[in-house]
Amino acid sequence: MIQEQEVRRSPLSLVVDYFIHPSYRLDSDTFFRGRILIAAMLVFVIVSASAYLAVLATPFLSTSVFWASLILPPATLSFVTLLVLIRRRGGYMFCSIASVLVIYLIIVIGICVSGGPAVSPVVQLLVVPPLVAYFFGGLRWGGRAVAITFPTLIILIVLHLLGVPFLQTVTTEAQMDLARGIITFLNLAVISGMAFIYEFTAAALKRERDLEHEKYIQLAKTDPLTGLANRRNFDDMLKERAELYGAQIPPRRFALGYLDLDGFKPINDQYGHAVGDEVLRVISERLRAALRGSDFVGRHGGDEFMLLLDTVGSQEALEAMADRMLSSIAQPIKTSAGIVGVTGSLGFAMFPLDAVEIKDLMKAADDAMYTAKQKRGSWHFYRKHHTQAAP
Repeated sequence: MIQEQEVRRSPLSLVVDYFIHPSYRLDSDTFFRGRILIAAMLVFVIVSASAYLAVLATPFLSTSVFWASLILPPATLSFVTLLVLIRRRGGYMFCSIASVLVIYLIIVIGICVSGGPAVSPVVQLLVVPPLVAYFFGGLRWGGRAVAITFPTLIILIVLHLLGVPFLQTVTTEAQMDLARGIITFLNLAVISGMAFIYEFTAAALKRERDLEHEKYIQLAKTDPLTGLANRRNFDDMLKERAELYGAQIPPRRFALGYLDLDGFKPINDQYGHAVGDEVLRVISERLRAALRGSDFVGRHGGDEFMLLLDTVGSQEALEAMADRMLSSIAQPIKTSAGIVGVTGSLGFAMFPLDAVEIKDLMKAADDAMYTAKQKRGSWHFYRKHHTQAAP
């Protein structure tokens, strides 16, 4: 299903989306073709109404005005009716075909009442029905429109060659020049409008697909329960940081933290996994809040988390951060089953002091965490000469 993007939309998007039927949003292709259909019909309403006003405002004969009144206002009303039908009922295919047929009929009638195919400037508008059909229905409907339009032109030419008279409502050269100017303007307006609609919709479709692509990439990198980086994403970040920092002279330092929750399994066993999931989400938020923007945290599975603490300035600063994290974790947690509590055991290994290879660094952090777990709710550095475990 197409989801509305939380972005500032243009006035054109707001008008087009006003007429979108809810059923169009169930399928991406129908949604964007529906937007093209609605935008195109809005263009046709404007073009047909403008053409009629141009005829009324220029010195055409009353006969020309009469035939223009028979063709253009009904065409405008037809497009408006189809827009209302789309908004209320949907009916994409019916409205698409009806739009093409309305355009086709007014062009053919326009040719027949302005001197026929040999002299009528309306002939150049015959390119519009196939163009519109391609936009609305792709190759299938575009091909059918071509299959109708070309024989129609051939028939009109044959009738002209056979001497069949066509009604001529434009009698003077000045009027004909004026008619050519109006038709050329209409042709340019329709083709330019359709091209703009296509590009506008294609750009919207690309944005939609890019957002979907980014969403799937994000989902592939994120733990669905906590929203933290998943194991694969964290391991990739750890590898990238080790390569980047290790290439500097001297190598730049960072700390790898391994956090395991104390007392989590009894909560799962007593209250169930749903409450356990609530606890994990709360702990994840607390870890995010305790870290700096340059730090990175991920869930490695179960109740285990891993931390990348960037640019450790001093031993005391790292110790203070560890104290803050463990203190935050130890705060009571409100769940649907009541207030529960856990603590955390946190082990640290320093890059490149404790290890340079990723596997060795992770093992060092893991070993430090198990040492800290002997006291529960404490932290420990892999090397004793860094510091002793927190009391």
